[in-house]
Amino acid sequence: MPGGNANPGLVGRFASFLPSPVLESDGKLDGSIDPIHCIIVCTLCRDFVTGVRSGEGLCTDLRSRLSAHHEPAVAQGFAVEGVACMAGCARPLTVAFQAQGKAAYLFGSIDARADVGDLVRFAKLYSSLADGWCSSGQRPAGLAGKTLARIPASGNPAGSSR
Repeated sequence: MPGGNANPGLVGRFASFLPSPVLESDGKLDGSIDPIHCIIVCTLCRDFVTGVRSGEGLCTDLRSRLSAHHEPAVAQGFAVEGVACMAGCARPLTVAFQAQGKAAYLFGSIDARADVGDLVRFAKLYSSLADGWCSSGQRPAGLAGKTLARIPASGNPAGSSR
C-alpha cells in the first residue's frame, strides 16, 4: 500500500479485544488439547493361562474410553501407545503412565478386560496430580497390588518433597 500504511482489516482492528485462539486451545486452532500424558501398553505380553496377547486390544479400548470421558483433561490429555516389550514379563500385561515433570508408574498383572475401568480412573487421578505422586490408597482398588514401580520425576530423585 502507498505510504506503508497497511489496512488492518476487520480482524486486525478487533485483535486486541478477541481471545487468542492459541491461548484458548493450548496451541491448536481446532480447540483440542495436545496430550501431555502418555499411557504405554506392552503389546508382546502373553497371558500365562490363555497365551493371548491382549495389549493391542487394551490400547484400542483405552483410547475409546478416554476419548469419551466428560473431562477434557482426560479425554484429550492422554496419548496411548503400544510398545513391544517393557521387561515386565513376569507380571503380564504391563501398563505405564508417564508425563513430563511427574512420577511415572508401571503396573503389572493387568487384565485387559477387567482392569480397563480402573486404568481410566487412574488416568483421571494422574491428570489431576501436579507431580504425579499418589499413595496406594488413592489409586483405584482394582490396581491394588499391581503397582510394580513408581519412578520419581527427573530432578526429584527421591520424591524429596514427600
